[in-house]
Amino acid sequence: METINGDYAIAWGAIEAGVSVVTGYPGSPGTGTFNVLSETKLKFGHQTQWCLNERIALDIAAGVSQGGKRSLVCLKSVGMNVALDTLMVLNMTGIHSGLVILVGDDPGAWGSQNEQDTRFIAQMAELPMLEPSTLQEGREMVKWAFEYSEELKTIVIIRITRSFTTRQEMVPPLQPPSYHPAQHPDRSPMRWIAALDKTTSDHKILHQKNEQSTLDFSQLPFNSIEGNSQKSKGIIATGFVYTKLQEALDGYNSSVKLMKMNSLYPLPKKLVIQFLSQCEEILVFEEVDPYLEDSLKSIGYDSGHCPKLYGKRTGHVNWVGELFRWHIQQSLRKFLPDFRPKKKYLEANWEQEKPFRKSYCAGCPYIEILTSLREEAEKLDQNPFLIGDPGCVIMAGKLLDAKLCMGSSIGVAIGHQSADIGQKSVAVFGDSAFYHSGINALIQARFSNKTLLAIILDNGGAVTTGNQPTPDKNGVPIVDLIQTCQVDKMWIIEECDDEATMRSIFYQALSSPDGLYAIVIRKKCRPV
Repeated sequence: METINGDYAIAWGAIEAGVSVVTGYPGSPGTGTFNVLSETKLKFGHQTQWCLNERIALDIAAGVSQGGKRSLVCLKSVGMNVALDTLMVLNMTGIHSGLVILVGDDPGAWGSQNEQDTRFIAQMAELPMLEPSTLQEGREMVKWAFEYSEELKTIVIIRITRSFTTRQEMVPPLQPPSYHPAQHPDRSPMRWIAALDKTTSDHKILHQKNEQSTLDFSQLPFNSIEGNSQKSKGIIATGFVYTKLQEALDGYNSSVKLMKMNSLYPLPKKLVIQFLSQCEEILVFEEVDPYLEDSLKSIGYDSGHCPKLYGKRTGHVNWVGELFRWHIQQSLRKFLPDFRPKKKYLEANWEQEKPFRKSYCAGCPYIEILTSLREEAEKLDQNPFLIGDPGCVIMAGKLLDAKLCMGSSIGVAIGHQSADIGQKSVAVFGDSAFYHSGINALIQARFSNKTLLAIILDNGGAVTTGNQPTPDKNGVPIVDLIQTCQVDKMWIIEECDDEATMRSIFYQALSSPDGLYAIVIRKKCRPV
């Protein structure tokens, strides 16, 4: 037996399933699994590709699948939004060889700008989604997902959370990849064509697949019901929350029925109806939104089995942030009057439970940069709107006026100018954000003849997520791309340039007439 964390468990499952190509975009909690697969690619023969954004990652995986080999996409919750265009076509066309998406949700927003619940995306796209409770289950689930993906010719999504990735358990040693010969590429006429004349027929096929999954998932080994068969109180939990529930219940011996619900979409209706019919009251534990709670009400109404449901909507379960064990015990005390666990988890000791929150470099240059920019603007009697992108720039968040999502800062700046705010607009972002989607917005700025200043901090990689390299390292320089966008003027601040030089360039840029300008700042991070 070996002790590993959740990142390794998912990666080992992909290796044992015979994955050929792994793509992704950096972002916790999906980055860890990709990193493990990148470290092991020479030993096991799979490829790994960091991509410029999540949509490109899914596009590549789709091509791999069509070409007859298995592919895995690693991304985080908000990254699923970027991949959505391709996802909402692939759900209709289906796939050829196995294609699995690993999506990391972040309850509590420990490393994200929001608490997005991607279960709703699976429901919208009508694609199977599962979530493991234990590390070994996650490992087996990945292997099952590849097989099921090929059986139904559909993408399968596996949802994990940050707390799952940091969990450590003992599991059997890693096994060599199973023999899985590549399939011949499927070149049937119109097979991969998303066209108007076949959309409705493809949609009918998608519904048929979901009907099949609904039946299959009631027999899925990742779902289970425990407890006596008498009318009683019941508890339902999903994914890693189920493991937290088991630990919170440890030592409580009274009769209560438990259901582990690890197939998130479609729900295993037959199994759900069985559980609903055996309970008078049910407490639902899930992260982030009341997705399961609402779905159970719908199934109960249709089946005529309507026990009282307690959860987020009734105030019995915390609706904001990650569910910790003390949250769960707090809810259990309300639901089970005789609840007496072996160990009490207390809010006062929650620091022991919370995940590690990544700290940024104490020597981050963004603070110096934006402070200098603000001060030079004051000399010109200006108060520019500063708009940032996610990443290290959040260190200087108090100096910003706005920050939305990856690649959005230039677009927001264009909007400010379109609204004629009477002040200059400055978009501030890193090199990875520029390659991700910022370049598209810069083209739009040029196309629409907007006046703004773009400041790009070129620190040599996606530093926030692990120093993944950018295309600048492989012959696609940022400065060349900016020049291609026909900016009116571009300044470059080198590592060797002092603060006075940087301030002088800021002053020049801010005092320039209307136009599109860019400043590239080549400064490395200076951790202290």
